[in-house]
Parts: sequence; C-alpha cells; structure tokens
Amino acid sequence: MTEAEQITIVRVRGRLRDITLPPRCPACGGAAGVMLRVERAFAREHRRRGITTDMPRGVTTFHVASINVPFCTACAARHMAERATAEPVPSPLRTTAAMYGVVAGVALVAALFFAVFIWNASTGGWRPTLTFAASIAAGCAIFAGWFAVQAINALRASATLPPTSITAAFDFSDRLARRFEPEWREYRLRHAGYARMFIQANAARLWDETGPLAMRAARLRRIADSLRVAAAAALIVIFVLLALQAGTP
Repeated sequence: MTEAEQITIVRVRGRLRDITLPPRCPACGGAAGVMLRVERAFAREHRRRGITTDMPRGVTTFHVASINVPFCTACAARHMAERATAEPVPSPLRTTAAMYGVVAGVALVAALFFAVFIWNASTGGWRPTLTFAASIAAGCAIFAGWFAVQAINALRASATLPPTSITAAFDFSDRLARRFEPEWREYRLRHAGYARMFIQANAARLWDETGPLAMRAARLRRIADSLRVAAAAALIVIFVLLALQAGTP
C-alpha cells in the first residue's frame, strides 16, 4: 500500500447528505465528474440497558445507508467493469427477512382475529371485554407493522452489493453517536490527498470526543443514569411502604 493509499479515518458530525464532498476522485485523486452510488448495509443489535449492565434483547435490525460520490471517468468505468463480472453471492439475510415476515404475518392474523371478534361482539353493545380485545388487536397490528418493516429492511440489506475496489476508496460507518450526541460517522478514505481535501471541506463538522458537544452529552448521560438509579430506588421504597401498609391491621 502506497502513502497515497493509507487509510485515513475522519469523524464528521451530521447526516450523510449534509457532508461536503470535494470535486476530486476518492480512488485516484483526479478530477471527478461521474456520480456513483455508494451503499453500505449495517446490522444493529438492540440492547436493553439495565441499571448496571446491558442485556441483549435478541433483535437485530438491518439498515442501508447510501450517498452519491463523484469519481473520475476512468475509475467509474473500472467500477462498472467489476460490477459486470462479479458473481452474485447468496445472502443469509434472506432467511432473516423470511423469519421476520413470518412473525409479521402471525401478528397480523392475530390482529385480524381480534378485529373480527370485536366486530361481531359489538352488536350487543360495548363492554370492558371489547376494550381489552381492542388493545390486544392494536398491539398485534403495531407488532406486525414493525416486523414487516424489518423484513423489508433485511431484504434491502441482502440486495446491497459489496464495494468494488473503486467504491471501497470511500467507506463510511453506521451512526456511532451515543445518547445525547448528535449524529456522526467515521469516514475511511484511501487516498491521502482526497482525505486532506475532505477534512478541509468539512472542517466545521469534524467530531471531537473531547469537544464541547461530546462533554455536554457525557454530562447528560451521567445525569440520566443517576436519575434512573434514583427512580429505581424510589420504586423499591414505594413498593415496601405499600407492602407494609397492606400488612398493617
């Protein structure tokens, strides 16, 4: 790997569409005029944060992020040639998408079942039982909709092609922001000259973990954690007081 091809990692605050791209090719540094769509698929493991530890919820969602990046004519042609000769690779995400689709279908059937029950039973007047059934139907419908969206996202992620040797010159991460932080990503740039221009173009958006925004977010996280512990302690105290009151003759 030459000096020009050493990976430079740049952290930039903001959404993908908000960043400024230099009018140069990320692969060779030449003048750019052909737009190529750079796509990346990301898996996000959802975790339920406890008082002292993080416990996995067992649900992974998939997301695709894309940006149009200008490349030079020669590099764009090489990218197209690699795409034309690439062999399709089966994606295991299709199985995940099918599983999410089955869960969505079961939840939808349950929602329809309760909806039909409510429709038939409501002729005799509304009763508390129907309110309970309506809440279950609404919950099943929301559950079905959420898993249907995740199935679609997983299918889209499975259809996302791996980068070519050209588009790999401009790589980016998923959103890395923690609680209370603005959205930011890492951009991995292969060409040193392009990386310098990219840093200059986005100088006002560079993310610094020791900067004011990061320090403010860290303070807010500490406050939120303290409030969660205090709320948990208050609930325990209330439960104990209620239990003692219930046991008092």
